Amino acid sequence: MMIKLSQDEAEIYDRQIRLWGVDAQQRIQNASVLVAGVRALSNELCKNLALAGIGSITLLDDKVVGDDDLGVQFFLEEGSRGKNRAEAVAPAIRALNPRVKVEVDSSNVADKPDTFFQAFDIVCMIHQDAATLIRVNQAVRKADKRIPFYAADAFGWVGYIFCDLAKHEYIEEKEISSSQSEETTTKRIQHVEEYVTLEESLQVDYSNIPNNKLKKKSALGFVMHMILKHELKHNRSITGVDAEDLVKNKSVALQEMGISDGSFIDDELISHVVSLFDSELVPVTAIVGGVLAQEMIKVLSQKQLPIQNWFYYNGLSDSGMVHCVRNEEKPAVKEAPQDTIVL
Repeated sequence: MMIKLSQDEAEIYDRQIRLWGVDAQQRIQNASVLVAGVRALSNELCKNLALAGIGSITLLDDKVVGDDDLGVQFFLEEGSRGKNRAEAVAPAIRALNPRVKVEVDSSNVADKPDTFFQAFDIVCMIHQDAATLIRVNQAVRKADKRIPFYAADAFGWVGYIFCDLAKHEYIEEKEISSSQSEETTTKRIQHVEEYVTLEESLQVDYSNIPNNKLKKKSALGFVMHMILKHELKHNRSITGVDAEDLVKNKSVALQEMGISDGSFIDDELISHVVSLFDSELVPVTAIVGGVLAQEMIKVLSQKQLPIQNWFYYNGLSDSGMVHCVRNEEKPAVKEAPQDTIVL
């Protein structure tokens, strides 16, 4: 049952209601979000969701606060050292917006059954290994309701977001100018977008795409696919010591994707991403976390086309790019912001 906005809440969220409407704000208020993995990127995401008036946030993390966390997570303080990360950040999120319900689960994500993830309206995995991401993505796909799935990470000067909305309906509003007067009318166009799973997107074969077109894509996208496929192959999270191995075997990994000439993918980028895989930089987490929260609000508000389906941020070149990777039988997205790769 959808809980309606009270008069008090309508006044608090007045500016947001003016932006995306009462119905959208009510959907946001009634949404439950799971954030699995508490890091600086999670802090940014939860801050933005709480201020937007999300219904509830469940934080899932079994690790304790260490020195690296204290250096980048603004919800933590010196006294947080040694505490469970989810428990340590929860009070600060509640303080941002007491109307948001914040729950803590100190379990290991690997121990959770599929039904656990199916209880939420949005599932977001932060800094998880590829096998876990695929398992949870498949679990939410099996749910009776459509559950948006996000996988996101930020490390060193780069970050990424993957989004699987299964089948998403949204409204595009276009301003139509009258040829006979200066007045404009708003036309509401209904769209339906179909998404692929993370596993499907990692099985892409790029052999049918000319190399000159591949060079225009984000090199970071191919590096991230190399990393995730490496994790699946070795059944573990990647570590800094894998950097030399990935650089050495770059051509083999790219050939498996159907890329015969990988000279446009810099070895230094691979080394940078892998060697700093567990390190976060606040400016990067702020950018990626802001985009991630914005995308979730888009989905809940059902306004505008969300990411379809990968977003990459490269702070080394100060660039962000969307790659759309989808099955051949599903037509590619035509909107200008989308950089499309067809499976």
